[in-house]
Amino acid sequence: MVLLKYIFLVVFFTLIGCCFGRLNYSTVHCLQGPDFWCLNETTEALCNFNNKTIGLCGYTNKRCQIKTGDDFCKSAPPAQQQPALEFNGGLTGVDENYFAYYILSLYWPPSSCPLVYNETTDLLRFFCSPYTNLNQPGSERLVLHGLWPTFSTDGNYQGWPQFCSSEQKDWSSCHIDGNLCPWKNTTHSDFTQGVYEYCLASENIEQCVVNGAEILEPERERLKTLAPGYLNTLNLFINHEWTKHGSCCSSSFGNNISNYLTHMLDLTDMVTSPGSLTYEYIQRYAGEKIGLSYLISVLNDTSIINCNSKCELEELWMCMSRDHRTGLPSKLMPCPLGARHTSDSCQKARCEYVSIPLRNKPPYTTTTTTTTKTSDDYIQTLWTRFMLIILILIILKLVVVFCGGCCAFFLPY
Repeated sequence: MVLLKYIFLVVFFTLIGCCFGRLNYSTVHCLQGPDFWCLNETTEALCNFNNKTIGLCGYTNKRCQIKTGDDFCKSAPPAQQQPALEFNGGLTGVDENYFAYYILSLYWPPSSCPLVYNETTDLLRFFCSPYTNLNQPGSERLVLHGLWPTFSTDGNYQGWPQFCSSEQKDWSSCHIDGNLCPWKNTTHSDFTQGVYEYCLASENIEQCVVNGAEILEPERERLKTLAPGYLNTLNLFINHEWTKHGSCCSSSFGNNISNYLTHMLDLTDMVTSPGSLTYEYIQRYAGEKIGLSYLISVLNDTSIINCNSKCELEELWMCMSRDHRTGLPSKLMPCPLGARHTSDSCQKARCEYVSIPLRNKPPYTTTTTTTTKTSDDYIQTLWTRFMLIILILIILKLVVVFCGGCCAFFLPY
């Protein structure tokens, strides 16, 4: 009887363990985002998505369409611009901690910032500050934009959570649809997310504003070099990055903004230090051009490269895997094809080469003669030299034959 009791207990707890294991295994798929959430009503409920009120923002920084999760999943074009399983952009107000990998975004200040920062005219240029001015330590190197949780989407599209909600706080009101700004005429067509965040900071709307003295000052010296834009007026940059992106992975960082910032700076330092791939193939070739395909290859497909209309480097998005235990970024990984196809603005602009501009050199033009560092150019150079050597040998042979003929003509038999 006692033996049967023990057998019953073992079987009972084994079944309980299997159930919890199955549940945990199932919720892992929630990290994929909408392409799993919207499979059926079961997955909607499992991932707490069916009754969520979410904003479908795509790539816009203005007001966006609002739906419940269930309506979003059941919508299809043309009522919704894109089907739920191929959503391309940001979902506002979804649960935090549901994402598959990170993007560490770095930017190149010479492509985005003026020689001298003007607090009045450049206020909404979040990338820029007095520390991006010429000759500042962070003015001509890759520097931190942000660390972004991203869904593991398939196909030629990409999605991410933004302004997320958690048990501690709902950050969705920090999006422009939150209507926290007391300014008049906030529905005007040119009232963007950036203007909305400027309003929140100016009016000190505390629920969307980071305490700069507490968060930024301890890291000020590192920020000057690794993230100079974060030292701009009103802390607009860190406000934006935390409320939009940090809110969606906050539990992984202990709901601590300082911890989030420290991790971002550590990662930026790691991937840009001497000996790193970005240092060897971007920093060392600043002021020159590099072949786009070659650059993607030497970075081992771990990066999405973004250019402006002049094919100048603007940003580098580096894909990082997420540790399955801690939830923190762990190591560089190949970027999913969907993310690369959607976000690589250099390829969209049909850039053959990427220029890496410096402020003390004239801008690149299509007629520039600057040396291009690519494997194709190297092969072409070798081939040119080889042909030149052959030509010289042919000329030498002709000279020798000619001289020999002359000698034979003048010498007596």
